Amino acid sequence: MALPAIGDPIEVELGPVTVTATKTSRPLDEVPESVSIIDRAEIDQRQPQNLGDLLEDLPNVAVGGGPRGIGQAVTMRGLSDDRILFLLDGARQNFAGAHNARLFVEPDLLRQVEVIRGPASALWGSGAIGGVIALETADASDLLAPGKTLGARARAGYQGVNAQWMSGAAVYGRIDDQLDLLVDLNHRDAGDMRLGDGEDLENSGFERTSGLAKGTWSVDGRNWFSASYLGFSEDGEVPSNAQNEAAPETLVDRTTRQDNMTFRYWRDDADNRSFNPSLLLYRNLTRIDEDRKQDGRSDETELTTIGLDARNTMRLGLSRGIDQIISYGLEYYEDSANAKRDGAPRSSAPDGSQQVISAYLQDEILIGERLSLIPGIRFDDYSSTLNQGSAETNEDSAWSAKIGANLRVTDWLSLQASYNEAFRAPSPAELFVSGVHFTCGRGCQNLFVPNPDLKPEKAHNKEIGLRLSQQDLLADGDRAGFRAAFFRNDVRDFIDREVVFTFRPVPGNPGPGGVTTQENVTDARLEGVEIEAIYDAPRWFAGLAYAQTRGDNETTGKPLASVQPDEWISRLGLRFPAQGLEIGARGRFIAAQDRVPEGIEPSDSYNLYDIWLRWQPAERLAGLSLDLGVDNLLDEDYRPYLSVLQGPGRNIKATLSYNF
Repeated sequence: MALPAIGDPIEVELGPVTVTATKTSRPLDEVPESVSIIDRAEIDQRQPQNLGDLLEDLPNVAVGGGPRGIGQAVTMRGLSDDRILFLLDGARQNFAGAHNARLFVEPDLLRQVEVIRGPASALWGSGAIGGVIALETADASDLLAPGKTLGARARAGYQGVNAQWMSGAAVYGRIDDQLDLLVDLNHRDAGDMRLGDGEDLENSGFERTSGLAKGTWSVDGRNWFSASYLGFSEDGEVPSNAQNEAAPETLVDRTTRQDNMTFRYWRDDADNRSFNPSLLLYRNLTRIDEDRKQDGRSDETELTTIGLDARNTMRLGLSRGIDQIISYGLEYYEDSANAKRDGAPRSSAPDGSQQVISAYLQDEILIGERLSLIPGIRFDDYSSTLNQGSAETNEDSAWSAKIGANLRVTDWLSLQASYNEAFRAPSPAELFVSGVHFTCGRGCQNLFVPNPDLKPEKAHNKEIGLRLSQQDLLADGDRAGFRAAFFRNDVRDFIDREVVFTFRPVPGNPGPGGVTTQENVTDARLEGVEIEAIYDAPRWFAGLAYAQTRGDNETTGKPLASVQPDEWISRLGLRFPAQGLEIGARGRFIAAQDRVPEGIEPSDSYNLYDIWLRWQPAERLAGLSLDLGVDNLLDEDYRPYLSVLQGPGRNIKATLSYNF
């Protein structure tokens, strides 16, 4: 439910446009899948410290793992971790480490976030069982004022919940409508976070520096080239498991580093409808260095991903009233994992690699003005190899299919139906992990036992929905919308960690302590509903959403532990266009979660309230922007489901920026 900038005209014709759901530009209201878009105006209004701050207001999307950004985990429709695919400017982000966030990024450098809820492997391949989170960084064209060819932006902010200071600066420009350049730097310095119970979360402070350099060049107005570098570095003294309380024996000096480099070519030729290719090349590096305070033990964890995605888009008219948009392509990527402890290989995080090569085809069939059908299919072939000790391998392949339909019954009512398949290949860490899992006293240790025969997880999602959309409903220039979606996702061959603790010898451990291994043990069914309603007018806006997911382990008949509680999300606000002013409030009402399997702690219900104010004056002060906000207005003491730590307390925050 993203909102336009203050004073901007409300887009009632097309609304937001998605490029992730179909890999082509398509109005959001016309795609069969459930997609949300968070635009730049909402990013600025939220003043986020990390990515989780942007996602927590979306239906059936939850952020857990505690307040430390480096330990936050996203759950969508009951699925989390590496069952969600992250993209950054179209490049896969495959880092997945225990008790760590999947992606480290400065939100202030983003222009948009797209979220697909539900399986999407027919276009995006392995990992998209729960959905896709696609982030796009800003371009010079996003920041340049109309008619200007050169600009700069300075910004500063403060957040009271952790005494955080933020500063940033950017310069950008355009030359002859052919070359765009942007350099943007950001720095944050934060202390320990205050929780809702009034206590500080010890060892939660950090220092972060991020930067973006990006250029786009066109040779002739049809052929375009773009290159970018996005860097992230965060330092802090934290527990080795950032999702837990700090203890002297677990404290580490941690440096988290992420480097993302992309090169893109695309052709946009309106006179040639059958040849508009694009090529994406990328390299991502995530590295975590930890020096344990107690004894100086040094751990290094690193994942490098290189990849390419080459595709072509054809726009064909078969006959009168029937058009097609055909997209087809090839994708290749390779993950290389390396880990060391005091300079030696670390068996609990084995060195390994995975190569995936894929081919995909999608056909968007437009029949008349009211019906669109979108079938698609993808083939993935993967191979995982252990790079230390015995050269064990795991090889397999998977087909993923999709079909979606959108029918405009009237100008204000449309119906959707879709079927999507997805899969997730087991990672080298799941396949080949060995060594000590945990100790249990003198001479007692639980050992990892590798399982190189794991099968891929597979998902089959069925979804139906309806959308209502009407402009000029109550007043000129307003827009009202309603969406309801019902889904059922059947997941087979879930990969789960099985811990067998015993004091007698078992296969894989000749001594006491037992073993831990990864197994395909679970078939699961996830069902749910999402309902959203919005009203957007020049002078006021309102929104309400409800999300519910139910999940069961089909093997045992027990509830799935990963399913989040029911949630209501609301927002209400006023605009004063002449003064460039917007004020608003949001509420999140989270139900108790007592539908849990044995051994999982239930959670209590809680309510959170936020308020904000945006001021963007015109005329002599044009370019100035002031954002004020208060998160957790009533200082609620709460613990999100599946989180060990309490949530943040009241956070009074402010950001001042000026575009020259």
